[in-house]
Amino acid sequence: MGFMDKVKDAAGKAADQAKHATAVGKEKLEDTRLQRKISELCQEIGALVVAQRRDEAPDDAAAQIDAKVAEIAEIEKQQEANNADGGEAAAG
Repeated sequence: MGFMDKVKDAAGKAADQAKHATAVGKEKLEDTRLQRKISELCQEIGALVVAQRRDEAPDDAAAQIDAKVAEIAEIEKQQEANNADGGEAAAG
């Protein structure tokens, strides 16, 4: 293998590593965004529960809580799917 072939091979490997690092970074950003959304929903649920206990909640508070819990479940499914896809990408 000539010198230029070695340089091309090294450059190709470096490019592949950069692509992988970018993909991992994007996955982490998405996971952080989803986790932040879950935290926001939990805070909203907590506020509704406190309002219920104080008899200050809107009439549809229970429905709002149920909807937020369902949204959290959907986000968690999305996180699981992302993690499963990411594990396959990292192995490949």
